Parts: sequence; C-alpha cells; structure tokens
Amino acid sequence: MNSKAVILGTARTPFGRLGGALASIPATSLGAAALSGAIARARVDPSEIEHVIMGQVLQAGVGQAPARQASFKAGLAKTTTSETVNKVCASGMLAVASAMRLINAGANHLVGAGGMESMSNAPYLLKEARTGYRFGDGVLVDAMVYDGLWDYYFEMTMAAQGAAVAGELRVSREEQDAFAYESHRRAARAFESGDMAAEVLPLRVASKLKGKFVVEKMPAQARARIPALAGSHAGNDVWDHEPSERFAPNPEKWMPFVTGDVPHALFERDEAIRPDVSLEAMAKVRPIDKDGTITAANAPGVNDGAAAVIVADEEWARANGLEPLATILDHATVAWDAPYIALTPAMAAQKLLDQSGLSKNDIAVWEINEAFSAVVLTSAKRLGLDLSKVNLNGGAVAIGHPIGASGARITGAVVHQLRKRGGGYGIATICSGGGQGDALLIKV
Repeated sequence: MNSKAVILGTARTPFGRLGGALASIPATSLGAAALSGAIARARVDPSEIEHVIMGQVLQAGVGQAPARQASFKAGLAKTTTSETVNKVCASGMLAVASAMRLINAGANHLVGAGGMESMSNAPYLLKEARTGYRFGDGVLVDAMVYDGLWDYYFEMTMAAQGAAVAGELRVSREEQDAFAYESHRRAARAFESGDMAAEVLPLRVASKLKGKFVVEKMPAQARARIPALAGSHAGNDVWDHEPSERFAPNPEKWMPFVTGDVPHALFERDEAIRPDVSLEAMAKVRPIDKDGTITAANAPGVNDGAAAVIVADEEWARANGLEPLATILDHATVAWDAPYIALTPAMAAQKLLDQSGLSKNDIAVWEINEAFSAVVLTSAKRLGLDLSKVNLNGGAVAIGHPIGASGARITGAVVHQLRKRGGGYGIATICSGGGQGDALLIKV
C-alpha cells in the first residue's frame, strides 16, 4: 500500500478474430503498436524508457526475444533492456506487476509493460522431426492449443475441462449464456458511447503492405542512454564502441509503421463484439464438448491483439511535470488445483484484499477476466459481488482474449473506469492455465 508505482498512460489495440483483421500482423508488431501508443499518451520521452516487459504465451516461431523485438519496433533505444514473460493468461498482468516491483525497488524510474498475442500466427509443430522418423506417420501439433489452451496435467482442452468444472460447481448453460449476452451488450454500448476511446488505439492496417500500420508520423526514435550506475562517467571506455557498417541499425527494416497515402483499412473496435446477439441464437449453439455447457457463444474466441501500460516512479513523474492516471498499490498471486481456474480469480482477489486491509465493499471497480462465462460467474459468487458491477464495459467473451494481452487489457480498463467515476479503488483479477490466479489493486 506504500507503492510508488504510478501509471502514466495505457493503450491497447482493438482485438481481432482468428484469421481476421489483424491476422497479417506479427505479435511483436501488435505489441509495438500498443507500446508506442501508450508512450505517446503518457507524453514521455521514449529515450527515458529504461526497461520493457511484455507477456506472450505462443512464442514458437515468433523469433528471438519477443519483448526486445517489440521495443525496437516501437522505436525504443538499443540501451532499453527487455524481457518476455509467460504466465499463460496472466502474462500481461504479471508484466505490469513486475514493472511495479522494479519501480518500488528503485531499480527503474520508467518501465513499459504489457502483453501481446497473435493466435492467428501460431504455428503447427512437428515433434521428433529433428531426430527423424524411422517408420510411420508424423503428427502436426497445433501450438496454439498445445502451448496455450491445453491442460498438461489432465490432457484435455481448457474448454472441455471448464465445462466439467462448471457442471461440478452447478453453473448452468442458461446462466453462462445470459452472462455472455450481457458481455456483448455492454461492450457494444461502451463503443457506441465513447467509453472505450481512452482504452483503444485505432489502427490503420495497410491493405497491400503485409504486416504494416499506416500512421501520421513515425514513432520518435529514442536515443541511447547509458545508465550512470553502469559506468558511463567520463573517462570510462567500457562503452566506447560503434557498430560496423555491416551491423549498423536499420529501423526501417523492422518497424511495422509506414506513412503517406497508403491504402489501408481502419480497424477501431473489437472484431468479435456482436451487438445483434440474442439469447435465442446463443441457445442453439452446440457445446464445444459433448454434453457440456461451454459453447463458442459463452466463451471468448481465439484472438489477436496487444495492450501496454507505462509505469513510472511517482516522484520522477511529478518532477517531470507528468500527472499520473493511477497508482498500482499491490499484487497478489495464488495457485490451486490445475482444472479449477474458475476459483482462482476470487482467491487472488481475496488474498489481495486481505494483505491490503480492504474489504470487497471498498472496491468501486471490478474486472474479472472472462476466460469463460463460468469463470466470472463462479468467482463473483465466491466473492459475493453483484454481477451488475463486474466488467462494466463487457469482457473477453465479447471483446476477445489474446491470451498474452488480456491481463494488461483489464488493468487499463480498471484505470479508465475509476477515472470516469472520479476515483476509488479497483481490482483486476485473472486466472491462468495450470490453476493459477493473479490480481492487481489500483487506486485513482
């Protein structure tokens, strides 16, 4: 509760469907767009960003050091350090929590954090190909499922497992459909009313230049800064080096941005939101697992997108004339039986309340990630929350769930909802594969 870590800016891309509007964009370029947008909104000099932490789950085939890629693509300096974290659906939240801890420890004064995922670009894997097949067929393994949506311990998809747990916990199909319907209704209303404008960064996706965004101006190229504590004082030749012509940086080669009169499509709202959805239509959708209750209508889709948050030391921010949006007060994480992810958002939130000395009644804004409708229904019930006050602008069932990004998305959602209401405490909480849960406490 004595945290010095404040949020100066947030941005997220609109979330695309599998094979949809963002399918041509690599995950690291989506991360760069969100990171660049958050830096611009925070009004900070990109050269001041000391460290970047980005969550990503589906890293196979993405290339070396995804967070470093996102940093370079966003125009950050070669001296900006980076790391990629993977805690399945909680990856983006873990990135923000880690940024908070770095700030509070005095290790950094300005950190970019968030998450990114392109589920459309997840590859298929051919196991054992390196050592060779001596006889019989090889099997292609879907990395999106195996690395992101598959329970390693009980060998089943999380959707099938979620349906079994929902049945055990007596969460009905009708309850799940009703909640999903409300998620779509709220998300559609939030965009129509303009409530999403503070969160979402509209993108202009180039029509013919694959993997490019069209922008008014290129992100500012950050200058390299060697930290004073790294021995950058005069007379120290440790840092006296210039790359050869062969290895001179060429940002145009990797940046996903172009300017000028380039044909493009404007993408400014989440692709999966269905403003015309009806309970009658939802009731006709077949369960994902036979005799189960989870369907494509009451669960989130498979999505592409990214979200970022700029975290700073409060004293540094005020010394530089920057007004914080919010303070990140605390973080809690829990672990439980792997199949019971529906319980862990409530567990993490309760742990967070206990360690901060607050009660559920002190919390003005609640965001519980909609891994499935049943997850929110179960955790809200365990916490004793009124569902009308949870996920006010809809959640992942409607908005989408690019698994590495969602933790950062709901963090930004809490910040902007608190600011709209004039302040207070908010909690963002999320489950993750393997039976873990994370929660962040935020104050405006």
